[in-house]
Amino acid sequence: MEQKYQIGNEYGSIMWDIEKLLRDIKKFRIKTFDVENLALNNPFHGNREYAMTTDITQPLIIVNLTDNIDKLIDGNHRLQKALKLGIATIDAYYLSFEEHCNYIVDFNESIYRHVVSHWKK
Repeated sequence: MEQKYQIGNEYGSIMWDIEKLLRDIKKFRIKTFDVENLALNNPFHGNREYAMTTDITQPLIIVNLTDNIDKLIDGNHRLQKALKLGIATIDAYYLSFEEHCNYIVDFNESIYRHVVSHWKK
């Protein structure tokens, strides 16, 4: 099964190739994030029972969309489990724009800027 993650709005959409990114994952830095804050900014819409079976020792993947806007693109179930267990912090691979744009399917800078500029509005 192909693993992709997509965000979008009326301005277009951005889709990351998570499988491709995971093949290169070890070259990216790991940062520690506050679980509650991360969960607040990344609402969970998945299977809560499945979430409790995941391995929260495996880092999440977070990308920097633009100034002060980060987005969780892999590990939403793990984040949900950490939140339910009351864990305060969780590790995540953190990719800058320059790093993560290489994993966007059919990257178009104009569409990217339109989607991101309206993401938090």
